[in-house]
Amino acid sequence: MDILPPAQQQLWLALRPASGLGFVLYGDTAIALRLGHRTSVDFDFFSEKPLDRDAIRNAFTFVSQATVLQDQANTFTVSVPGTDTTSEYVKMSFFGTIGFGRVGHPQVTEDGVLQVASLDDLMATKLKVILQRAEAKDYRDIAAMLGAGVDLAKGLSAARALYGNNFQPSESLKAMVYFNDGDLGTLTHNERTCLIAAARAVRDLPCVEVLAKQLTALP
Repeated sequence: MDILPPAQQQLWLALRPASGLGFVLYGDTAIALRLGHRTSVDFDFFSEKPLDRDAIRNAFTFVSQATVLQDQANTFTVSVPGTDTTSEYVKMSFFGTIGFGRVGHPQVTEDGVLQVASLDDLMATKLKVILQRAEAKDYRDIAAMLGAGVDLAKGLSAARALYGNNFQPSESLKAMVYFNDGDLGTLTHNERTCLIAAARAVRDLPCVEVLAKQLTALP
């Protein structure tokens, strides 16, 4: 947890109700917690259930002091102030009716506070994201997961299982090795080399199936 900025650390224990509400941590911070490769300043919670704002407000009392950034049917994003004047704000997003399911098993943090999505699921979501935006942080996350031993071919197959025809593995591979967009010029030589080598090594994709539509660990 040391990888988290102070403002996120201050909120950490207050996040304990998340799993009970059906939320699993995805996104940048989930990857950072697993790999410790960089800092991330937000929390992204996914659930297959419709959002219940009353339950969120009752479970997370800090929301009453937060600024609402987005409030739509199944997206609720707030900016939460730190507990002291020197802390930065923490962006926290709750996404409901996430229907793609999961291919791996979420892991409970050592202190039991949160369930964090599996690296296979996190890789799959990142491989989809790079088709929608060109941000260096996503490429760094993919490179870090590859460095940690996550298999790219399995990740591509997992994304295809989760997103169906909305995901084309070949297009994701092309995006992985195209660096002339957005802030991708900030990627290091080692990061680019890692991404290119992994993409070139992909041959046949293994069979990956959705394990469950429920994102939290099954009881």
